[in-house]
Amino acid sequence: MKPVNSSELYETISHTTASASYSIHYTHVPPDFNPALYLHWHKEMEFFLLAEGELCFHIEDKTYPLHAGECIFIPPRLLHYAENTGTAPVSFHAFVLSPDFLFSSFDTRLYNTYLLPVMHNNLPLAIVLSDSVEWQSDILRCLRLILAASEQDELYVRGLSLLLWERLYRHHIIKSEGQKALYSLSEQLAKALSYLHENYSKNLTLSELAALVPLSEAQFCRSFRRLTGMTPFRYLNRYRILQSCAGLLHTNDKITEIALSNGFNNISYYNRAFLQLMNMTPSEYRRTMTGAPHN
Repeated sequence: MKPVNSSELYETISHTTASASYSIHYTHVPPDFNPALYLHWHKEMEFFLLAEGELCFHIEDKTYPLHAGECIFIPPRLLHYAENTGTAPVSFHAFVLSPDFLFSSFDTRLYNTYLLPVMHNNLPLAIVLSDSVEWQSDILRCLRLILAASEQDELYVRGLSLLLWERLYRHHIIKSEGQKALYSLSEQLAKALSYLHENYSKNLTLSELAALVPLSEAQFCRSFRRLTGMTPFRYLNRYRILQSCAGLLHTNDKITEIALSNGFNNISYYNRAFLQLMNMTPSEYRRTMTGAPHN
């Protein structure tokens, strides 16, 4: 099968509003193209509804068979892509929304209670949703109404989104082990995480991050790993690589320049780290995703 290497191979309908941080997409992929959904990530969460065909959906290192009529919930900041496992065309809808569309981070109680569980160490919260389970069918009903909404229906979409989230939270998120313990950790480490996200391209040190909390370096590492599932250094490296993907896709900058601007002072190390996370080199990623020539 030929790889998809250009957005022109997709038929996509999208609508967003100026004030609402959500988008709705429809995509049709011919049967002879793979992957049906290219490898990517975003800071928003997503409900992906398969309208026709069969997919093997990959989120980080986990795989999920997906059949027509089923939906998969993808938490924020996770790498994901999908392969066509059948011989028929594939079409799907995606509802992509910022957590702030549901609850503002300024409303601390609501945000911390209902959204923090999906912001960190969230891979276990990915789930396939089917009409065969009553509470999941309720979610799919709301989702289908959202997908049919027009650009002018922002209030309607938000209301349905809250109903959808209530079902997901009460029947899935709240039942995940250890979620309550993550609330206090997230609040405790929020300043360090925000600082890391804003200054990832700089030469950050463990002592610098730990002092923001404040905790000893050893305590900070233990707490950080419990919250995010990885060490501070691995998290920083991963964040730098994911941020560099935008430069590879949307600019003509040389790969060396992109590596430097995202905190990597050694191009060889950047290439190795990128390959380890993305299963392809930066140049292969650029060429595969954009059809651009080798740089």
